[in-house]
Amino acid sequence: MIVHRIETGTPEGDALGFSADRFSGWLEMTEENRIYLHFIVSRFRNEGNTQALIRCWLAHGFDVRVVMPRPIMQHILRKMQFVPMLESLPDHYEGEIDIWHGPATALAQGFS
Repeated sequence: MIVHRIETGTPEGDALGFSADRFSGWLEMTEENRIYLHFIVSRFRNEGNTQALIRCWLAHGFDVRVVMPRPIMQHILRKMQFVPMLESLPDHYEGEIDIWHGPATALAQGFS
C-alpha cells in the first residue's frame, strides 16, 4: 500500500479542502482513496468546519478513517455514524490502535 503524507498549507491539502486558513494538521492518503486523518485543529472553533470537511470527503467517495480521535472528535464522529475499530499502522504505532471509520451505509448515503 502506497501512502502519501499531506499537511495543511500544501497544494495537496488545499485540493482536499484541508487548507491552512481553516485547519492545522496532517493526514495520509492511500492509493485506494482512503484518508487517515492523524491530526486536525480547526482555526475557528465551534463553526462546524471539521465536520463539513469530513462530510465533503465522504461525499467525494473517500474512505475516511480518524486515527486515535480525542473525545471531542469522537463526539463529532458518533454524530456522523462512524464506529471504532482496531487497526495496525506499523509505520507509526506498535500493535493495533483505535481508528474510527464511517460504516458502509454512511459512505453510501454520501453526506451532503
